[in-house]
Amino acid sequence: MQSYQTIKDMKLRDHWLKANGYNPCNFFNPNLKTNYIRAKAASKQLLNDCFDLLTHKQIELLQAFKNKATQKRIYQVLNLYKKIRRQLHRQIEQQKMV
Repeated sequence: MQSYQTIKDMKLRDHWLKANGYNPCNFFNPNLKTNYIRAKAASKQLLNDCFDLLTHKQIELLQAFKNKATQKRIYQVLNLYKKIRRQLHRQIEQQKMV
């Protein structure tokens, strides 16, 4: 039997997943690939928070990933996410130096 705290934590987790666009029933399915989940979260964050840093070609890549996720697109999205994060980090470091 699960404790009340465990059930409460599971409900909180499921609420967070739903709020971030994930289906809790499918999220913990072992058939889903970890990289796909990471790429889905990365694409959502890039489109929502970093839209002004993206080129037209990069936006098309993210929209194509949303329509059909292939293995190649998963890695392209993850690489793009890493590139944008590095760019933001450099901007923050430059602002600290000034």
